Amino acid sequence: MTRVASWLRLDAVILLGWLLYFAYSAATPLSDPDTPWHLATGAWILAHHHVPTHDPFSWSMRGQPWVTQEWLFEVVLAWCAHHFGFPGVYGILVGLQTLTVWFVYRLCLRLSRGNAVFSAIGAALAVSAGMPFWVVRPQLVSYTMFALFLLLLERVRRGSIGYAFLLIPLTLIWANAHASVSIGIAMILFEVLVSFLPTIGRFQGQPLPMRTRGLLVAIAAACVGVGLLNPNGIHEFTYALLSNNALMVNSINEWHSPNFHSPYYKYGVIPFLVIIALVAIARSRKLPWKYVLYFFACFALTLVYQRFMPYLAIAAAPLIALLSFDWLRVLLRPKRLLRFVWLAAMIGEIADFTLRMPSIEGPVSAHMNPNAYPVAAVDYLKSHHIPGPLFNAYDFGGYLIYRGVPTFVDGRTDIYLRSGVFANYMDLQNLAPDAPALLQQYHFQSAILPPGYSLTTYLENNPNWTLVYSDNVADIFVRNASTTG
Repeated sequence: MTRVASWLRLDAVILLGWLLYFAYSAATPLSDPDTPWHLATGAWILAHHHVPTHDPFSWSMRGQPWVTQEWLFEVVLAWCAHHFGFPGVYGILVGLQTLTVWFVYRLCLRLSRGNAVFSAIGAALAVSAGMPFWVVRPQLVSYTMFALFLLLLERVRRGSIGYAFLLIPLTLIWANAHASVSIGIAMILFEVLVSFLPTIGRFQGQPLPMRTRGLLVAIAAACVGVGLLNPNGIHEFTYALLSNNALMVNSINEWHSPNFHSPYYKYGVIPFLVIIALVAIARSRKLPWKYVLYFFACFALTLVYQRFMPYLAIAAAPLIALLSFDWLRVLLRPKRLLRFVWLAAMIGEIADFTLRMPSIEGPVSAHMNPNAYPVAAVDYLKSHHIPGPLFNAYDFGGYLIYRGVPTFVDGRTDIYLRSGVFANYMDLQNLAPDAPALLQQYHFQSAILPPGYSLTTYLENNPNWTLVYSDNVADIFVRNASTTG
């Protein structure tokens, strides 16, 4: 009875409610443009038993060097998709989300002196604030690792030195799953640097023994070493330098600054940040330098590149815990009646989830959103033997790879940046003055584009091209035989 009663708590209701809501949301059809090529890459590795170092998918860059910096995630993703279908892919997404929420919750629990209710609220809010970025991509591993490193480093700071050694194998996994591994190494070194800061006003210093500082520096060096144990060597660390490429930053949405006029930021992110700021101002409470600096560093990065929003959301959780640890502690020891109320709430959450949850059975291909991917258009393209070389929209590239169609460009932007192909693609997409010449230069024989692109309108009105297929997602054009050459 005691064990059962331990679960009849408000924090359990909050965590379960959020996780079931996320699990329900994650059951919708896949729509991210990069998910298909990650699946295809993992399948290629499983079929060929080695990690490719040269592009096997495009026709424009085939055989050119390719940094497969996410191969481990892709292999796991493809293996699960092959053996379990869509439930395998779904399980990875929900599983990593659940782990992240749990790590953030445990961190908040330590910082809030055991206030489980507001630790659960902080964990749920911190992850939900970055929810649009929780799609089936390797970045999921990075979000989970960021939360886990925060938790482990907090335990080290409190004297549990042994947890520091876990950072080494975790870095090895991180380095082979996503190129953001340098974040983890920076977190270890930051733990040392911030320990030298003194208490200034409300900002509290947290000194570490010199022995712990030395150990963390050694651990960071070891993490650099194991981080190099990947098929791409040092490129796993230098890959992040692509963020300095102006063309990519200006062209790819996730590298843009946040659009604060969008509903997500206007009604979600901004109120979330404003509430945290107001509570921090209203409460005259000391806050550790470490978590204040984490928050503002992530905030600054997010203002430049919105793809850092999930890290900002997670970094906000410790501040929520520190600012609310003395709130409503009476709820931590509820009377029997309240336990029954919370039991009813948990049963209601589970029942609602069970009744509304859509089916996730079947292969991954059956869960590709036909309104996001050119499913019907590619069916037509393959069945009618449309000639190549094919010009394709950037967002269609991942799905074309998944279907075995050689691409001109796709989400593996780094390959195309080095050669100038991506710059030429942008000129074609936006119908720059050199677009007609580029159509001739690459000898395109066909094109698959969304309705409404400038190039789509141009081809519709060009007598040298014929529209052979059209739906609400994609148009297919073929160059007339008399104009080839």
